Order: sequence, then structure tokens, then C-alpha cells
Amino acid sequence: MKLELLKSVAIVSLVLVFQNISAQQKLPIIRANSKTVKILDGKNYKADFWVIFPETKPDIYYLDLPRRNQELKFITDLDSISFTMKFGETKDFIVLLGGKDSCFTQISANYQNLKKPKKVRQGNDTIPFALKDNRIYFKGKINGSELLNIQFDLGAGAVNLNKKSVNRIKIYFDKKGTLVNSDGANETRVSSSNQFEINGLTWNDIELYETKNMANYEDVIIGNGFFLDQVYKIDYDKKIIVLYEELPKIELDFVKQDMILDNGIRPVFEAIFSVEGKPYKDWFLFDTGNTSNGILGNGFLGHNNLYEKFSNIIGIGSNKLAFIPKLSIANQTFSKGVITLEKPNKNGSKYKFAGLIGNKILKRFNVIIDNREGFIYLKPSIYFSKEISE
Repeated sequence: MKLELLKSVAIVSLVLVFQNISAQQKLPIIRANSKTVKILDGKNYKADFWVIFPETKPDIYYLDLPRRNQELKFITDLDSISFTMKFGETKDFIVLLGGKDSCFTQISANYQNLKKPKKVRQGNDTIPFALKDNRIYFKGKINGSELLNIQFDLGAGAVNLNKKSVNRIKIYFDKKGTLVNSDGANETRVSSSNQFEINGLTWNDIELYETKNMANYEDVIIGNGFFLDQVYKIDYDKKIIVLYEELPKIELDFVKQDMILDNGIRPVFEAIFSVEGKPYKDWFLFDTGNTSNGILGNGFLGHNNLYEKFSNIIGIGSNKLAFIPKLSIANQTFSKGVITLEKPNKNGSKYKFAGLIGNKILKRFNVIIDNREGFIYLKPSIYFSKEISE
């Protein structure tokens, strides 16, 4: 009896093994010697972004804009593979690393960790805000706290809590994490699960990073991660943010542009700098948390040989200030004011893409952000006619 049972178990095991081998053989296979991979996610080219880990099965890459039907290209040092992705789909393949290690990889057109707010009413929602030092602020609560001052920073990838505000909130820090901001990368305390309440909207299971890099009057910084898979408008004329249930009818004076999401969160759009009559179009972080006109990274400046072509004002540490020659955004042109240039550095630029455009300029546009399809709509606000140097 025991012998027959052992034989049955062995047969079942062999069947499972052959089924697994058969399934593997049906999967596409690409070759690689290097663990570092480039990814083209729609319009977002990510050089040396992905690192292959054979131990992770499957190793999953989530699209930045999962609802937008678009092509994903996975590029190794030896090979590449492309998929046309639709929302909800997954595509599996194998990366054969060094000719021996099978790395099971999956591309997912789904959200990895979507946090959508609970609503108390149907229809569009409105959040009033105040503008202070070129930044957006509104009121809200964390874990049932008193009203806090929340900065809305589209350049932020994580939710930041001012260390000075910790005693105003019921909060439990349960782990350590690395926070990357203008102070660099630093280890800090992290609280994994918190509840936010903002003007009748409730978000649960929000992760918070403690930081010292905030103004005294700021309690929390949140970003675009609160509104993923949604469409919303920042209306500087009325000082409100409107969350739409679906894409509204767009007024004719809005200019539509492509938008990509850095790490699936931070909006990035195109702008054009014209120097000595020649236009240089590139992608810039849409950074409402930066109070200046913006920063140009040394990668953009060096690649286009522009660093010495700007009219310099003064050097400040690793940066210098220069006059804006001509900047075009959404068919509107700026040619006054100053912008920061990152000095050349043998270690490269600390800015992704070509740099960032700050809210001293961005507040001059009312903006609709479509996080579902990856578009941004801009039209001049009441601040547009004011001197950019003010």
C-alpha cells in the first residue's frame, strides 16, 4: 500500500514538473548579461532603471499610467521585448541572465498600491486652498487630529510629516525608511498606516515619512499620489482644487499636452527653452512645491552645450542663477526673471529629466491633470500678467 502511494506521489510530482517546464517554454525569452535594464514606458524612457533579481518570482514592473493603452519596451544589454498593454492586463516573460539564470518577469497594467478617497457624497469634490510663498496649502486631519496645514506638492513622491508636528498627531512609527528630498537621501522614521481627512474625503492606510526639511508653519506634505486614477483641476483664480468623477468638457482656451508620471506618481511635462534663437524642448518636473521659477539640470545643459550661453548673475554653491532667455509653456512665452542652473558635476545631475519648473511660473496657469490617460491641460490664470520677476 505504501509503495503504491509513493508511486502515485512520484507520478503527480513528475506531471507538475513537466507542466511547469511546458509553461516556461511557452513564455517569451530574452537574453541579458547585465542585471541593469532600460525601460520605455510609453513616452517615459528610463535609462538603467530596472535591476534584475532572479530570486524574485515574478519580478513585477507596474506601468506608470496603467489605464492608458500604450507600448512597454524592456531593453537589456543583449535583447529587448515589447508589449502593447491594456488596463488590467499582465504579460509574462523570462530574462535568461548570463545564459543560465531564468528570471521570471511580469509587466502589469494595474495599480500597485492605489489609495482612492472615500466620499460622503456623489459628484465632483472641491478642496479650497490658500497660496503662500508660491505654494498650495489646505486644511486636513490625520488620525482624527486637530486641523493641520497640508502643503500640496506635485514634486513630492512620498507623504512627509514635519518632525515638529509629531506631538500634534496620534501616530505610531513602526519602521525605518529612506526619504529622498532636497536634503538628499536620509534614513528616517516611517509610520505605515494612517488616516487622512480633507474636506469630506477620507484616505486610509497612508504611509508617512518623518522629516526636518519643512517650514515651521507646515505640518504635512502630500503629492499627486493622493489623486492617482483621477482627474482634477488646480484653479488658481478661485483658489480651489476640483476632483472630477470623469474628464470634464475642456474649455477651448486650455492647451493639451502629454504628461508622464515619474515613478508612477510625479507629473512631468514638456517645456521649451530658446537660447540664441534655437529651441530646446525637453521634459521637466511639474513641481508646485518649488517656490522659484525652476532649475535646469546639468544633464540638459551639458547635452545641449548651454551652460555658458545663459547670462549669469551669481554662483551659489553647486548652482548659479541666470536670466531666463525665453521659455515657452502651453503656447505662452516668458522672457523675464531668473532660473537656477546646476553646475557641471562629474557625478552627473541630481535632477531627473531636464530639471524642474517651479510654482512661481506654474501658478500662472490653471491646470487640469488627467492621471488616467496621461494628459495635462493648461491655460493662463489671474497671475499670468504679473511680472515673473515679482
